[in-house]
Amino acid sequence: MEATSCPQCDSVDVVPIVYGLPGEKLIAGSVAGEVALGGCCVGPRDPEWHCQKCGNDRRVSEPGYPRRRPFRKPPPRL
Repeated sequence: MEATSCPQCDSVDVVPIVYGLPGEKLIAGSVAGEVALGGCCVGPRDPEWHCQKCGNDRRVSEPGYPRRRPFRKPPPRL
Protein backbone atom coordinates (compact mmCIF):
# COMPACT_ATOMS: atom_id res chain seq x y z
CA MET A 1 0.00 0.00 0.00
CA GLU A 2 1.61 3.18 -1.14
CA ALA A 3 0.29 6.69 -1.62
CA THR A 4 1.81 8.28 -4.71
CA SER A 5 0.31 11.77 -4.68
CA CYS A 6 -2.42 13.85 -3.11
CA PRO A 7 -5.56 13.72 -5.27
CA GLN A 8 -6.60 17.16 -3.99
CA CYS A 9 -3.44 19.24 -4.61
CA ASP A 10 -1.29 16.78 -6.66
CA SER A 11 1.62 17.10 -4.23
CA VAL A 12 3.95 14.12 -3.95
CA ASP A 13 4.89 15.16 -0.39
CA VAL A 14 2.64 12.52 1.21
CA VAL A 15 3.70 10.69 4.41
CA PRO A 16 2.19 7.81 6.39
CA ILE A 17 0.22 8.51 9.56
CA VAL A 18 1.48 6.51 12.55
CA TYR A 19 -0.82 5.82 15.51
CA GLY A 20 0.03 4.99 19.10
CA LEU A 21 2.26 6.48 21.76
CA PRO A 22 5.33 7.79 19.90
CA GLY A 23 8.86 7.12 21.04
CA GLU A 24 11.88 9.30 20.37
CA LYS A 25 12.38 7.94 16.83
CA LEU A 26 8.79 8.67 15.78
CA ILE A 27 8.89 12.14 17.26
CA ALA A 28 12.13 12.83 15.39
CA GLY A 29 10.58 11.41 12.20
CA SER A 30 7.57 13.69 12.64
CA VAL A 31 9.77 16.75 13.13
CA ALA A 32 11.76 15.76 10.02
CA GLY A 33 8.54 15.40 7.98
CA GLU A 34 8.95 11.65 7.41
CA VAL A 35 5.72 10.63 9.21
CA ALA A 36 2.64 12.27 10.68
CA LEU A 37 1.55 11.41 14.21
CA GLY A 38 -2.10 10.35 14.41
CA GLY A 39 -2.59 10.11 18.17
CA CYS A 40 -3.15 7.22 20.55
CA CYS A 41 -6.81 6.44 19.78
CA VAL A 42 -7.07 4.27 16.68
CA GLY A 43 -10.32 3.57 14.86
CA PRO A 44 -11.12 1.30 11.92
CA ARG A 45 -11.69 4.24 9.54
CA ASP A 46 -8.78 6.46 10.57
CA PRO A 47 -6.73 7.95 7.71
CA GLU A 48 -3.42 6.36 6.70
CA TRP A 49 -1.72 9.12 4.68
CA HIS A 50 -1.15 12.84 5.28
CA CYS A 51 -0.36 15.47 2.65
CA GLN A 52 2.34 17.83 3.89
CA LYS A 53 1.34 20.55 1.40
CA CYS A 54 -2.43 20.93 1.90
CA GLY A 55 -2.77 19.12 5.24
CA ASN A 56 -5.49 16.69 4.25
CA ASP A 57 -5.59 13.04 5.25
CA ARG A 58 -6.85 9.97 3.44
CA ARG A 59 -7.32 6.26 3.69
CA VAL A 60 -6.35 4.02 0.78
CA SER A 61 -6.80 0.44 1.96
CA GLU A 62 -10.40 0.53 3.12
CA PRO A 63 -12.39 -2.41 1.68
CA GLY A 64 -15.11 -1.40 -0.74
CA TYR A 65 -13.62 1.98 -1.60
CA PRO A 66 -11.52 2.99 -4.60
CA ARG A 67 -7.81 3.05 -4.02
CA ARG A 68 -7.47 6.77 -4.82
CA ARG A 69 -10.28 8.26 -2.78
CA PRO A 70 -10.32 12.06 -2.30
CA PHE A 71 -9.02 13.55 0.91
CA ARG A 72 -11.54 14.79 3.44
CA LYS A 73 -10.77 17.43 6.00
CA PRO A 74 -11.39 16.23 9.55
CA PRO A 75 -14.10 18.02 11.55
CA PRO A 76 -12.90 20.81 13.83
CA ARG A 77 -11.98 19.68 17.32
CA LEU A 78 -13.98 21.15 20.14
